[in-house]
Parts: sequence; C-alpha cells; structure tokens
Amino acid sequence: MWQKANPVGMRVGIVKSWPCEWFGKTKAIGSDFFVEDIKIRRFIEKTFPRTGVSKVVIRKTNKEGEIIIFTSKVGVLMGKQGTKVKEFEDMLKKTFNKDFKVVVKEVKNPELSAKIMAEFIAAQLEARMPYRKVAKNVLQKIIEKGAAGAKIQIGGRLGWTDIARTEKFINGRVSLQTFRSDIDYCHLQAMTKYGVLWVRVWIQKWVLNTKNSVTTKKIAL
Repeated sequence: MWQKANPVGMRVGIVKSWPCEWFGKTKAIGSDFFVEDIKIRRFIEKTFPRTGVSKVVIRKTNKEGEIIIFTSKVGVLMGKQGTKVKEFEDMLKKTFNKDFKVVVKEVKNPELSAKIMAEFIAAQLEARMPYRKVAKNVLQKIIEKGAAGAKIQIGGRLGWTDIARTEKFINGRVSLQTFRSDIDYCHLQAMTKYGVLWVRVWIQKWVLNTKNSVTTKKIAL
C-alpha cells in the first residue's frame, strides 16, 4: 500500500498556517463548518476556474464570515470597481444562507505558487505544447525567482502514445521528508483531446534553521 501524505497538510503548525480560521464549540458545529468549507472551496473553483487563485483562507462564525482569496489576477476576480466581488458575495449568501465578506489579495510572486504553476502547465498541455519544453521552462522560472528547488511530474498519454507513463523533472533541492522545509504542492488534471494528463508540482521555498529559530531563506508570495 502507498504511504504518501500531502506535503502541505503535514506541515501545518510547523511552517504552514491553517487555511481555515474558525472554532467550533461542539462537534456538530465543527463538522458542519468543515463540510461548509469544502463546499465553499468547490464553489470558488467552479465560479473562478483557472484564474490564478493560489490560496483561500476562510474565517467565519455562525452568522457571518470572511473569505480571503490570494490570486495573481486581481482584475479578473474583482471586475470594474469591484462589481464581480459584490456579485460573488450575493451568490454566497444565496447558496449558504450566510453573509460573507470577500477580500481579494494579490500574489506578488506567482512563480512561487504551486497551484498557479500547475494551472499554467495544464493550460499549455491543453494547447498541445511539448510537455518537456513546458516543464523545463516552468522549472527555470521558479528557480529564477529564488526558490530552493522544484519538482514537476506529468503522467498520462504523453506525446500521443498508446501506453501511459510518468515523466519527472527536478531542479534544485526538494526535501519532502524535512518538516522544517516550506514546500508548496498542487495536483490537478489537464483535459487534452487525446486523454487526461495529471500534473503535480512541488516548490521548496526555504528551510527553517532550528539553531536560532529563524529562516535561512524566506521568500514572500
């Protein structure tokens, strides 16, 4: 059996913060909030598909809540004078019967976000670009922005072959077993005409130094 864990989830509380900031007083409230968070994230992905959304932070109570969306395309999400944000808040209220305030923040370095890079690779593959060229160009962009290392895996019917296979591309250091290393991860699919290709991206930004409890190399998104 496989024994694999999500690199982001296993580092929460060490070098990663919680993506959901709320407290359930009872087990019933906590379970309802948890299910609601999943529905909200799916609703955001459905409403804004592949719009450079890097991370979503949810803060809420029983009556109201706040959703912080980190994206590299602020204008696409907000629209003219924030009209799209207001429409999205109304859609959230109708769907979940709760008032949500939506805050959109810009990602300064989109090349250091695994989700944004995975979406870019998927879009290039769907445009029938050579997967090796796409992966190498993305790795070069990530390293140029100051990341310690990156790894990309692409699987499926690569190059229109009849048998599916997996290709791996690595540049720099990606220490998955070191909890002190800040690693961003994303896994999604590219829907091509000749089949479904899956894309995985790992980006290591910095490693925590335990001697003086400071970061040896920290990069802001």
